[in-house]
Amino acid sequence: MSTISSSTPPLRTTAGSASTASATVANGSPAPSVQAATAVRPDVQISSLASRLNKAENGSGIADPGLSHDQLGDKVRQNIAAINYPLTEENKARMAREVPVPADASALASAAAANAYVNDLKGPNPFAGLSREQLSTIANDDSGTFTTNERHAAYRQAYDEEQQWRTQAVAQAMAEYHATGKLTDFFQSVLAHFDTLPRAEQSLYPADYATDLQKKIDLDFDDFTNTPGGQGGAHAQSGIDVPGLAKWPAMR
Repeated sequence: MSTISSSTPPLRTTAGSASTASATVANGSPAPSVQAATAVRPDVQISSLASRLNKAENGSGIADPGLSHDQLGDKVRQNIAAINYPLTEENKARMAREVPVPADASALASAAAANAYVNDLKGPNPFAGLSREQLSTIANDDSGTFTTNERHAAYRQAYDEEQQWRTQAVAQAMAEYHATGKLTDFFQSVLAHFDTLPRAEQSLYPADYATDLQKKIDLDFDDFTNTPGGQGGAHAQSGIDVPGLAKWPAMR
């Protein structure tokens, strides 16, 4: 039988409050004390987020179109390592002092919401509802536009969405296998999903990942008859782990 894995790295969660004194901008430089963000109109928040996303997309290290697949993957893993910090009280307090650049009211409100989320991961993620491309842009922003906790929240949202897709994909794969002895539809679903992922996320997979999936689709292997397409012929074995979180650095 083909190998199907739904296991994922465990999530380590903690809760607690964080200090907001001695603020620093998101790139680590000192910043003046920040007053509590006042309420911001929804239309202003949307406009500010669009502007911040554009700045982050154009200013981050992964924006270089000349990066190879492996080079991009290395940068993305470095970004994840930077934002996937141990959620101790001391670390959370330190990260909560970061200030986005520029520090307008809506950006400060977003940063405060991310701080609150990191302090209590059972609460609402402030970036729920954004596209995977937008989440990837925030998570991989190293320009200081978004704070570490905003980036952490964005990455965790994408992580959780991938987990949800993965759980559903495994269930569908098992149903297909038990009914037909094949995983062809599953491979097609995986390839279609992979094609929708941001380039930064795709870089976490092997460079030949899509090509390998297409080969498995073309093979149309039937485990019940132990033949490609169930029509006889040379023996071949299909097999793939469900893509997603297991190929990403584990969240803390």
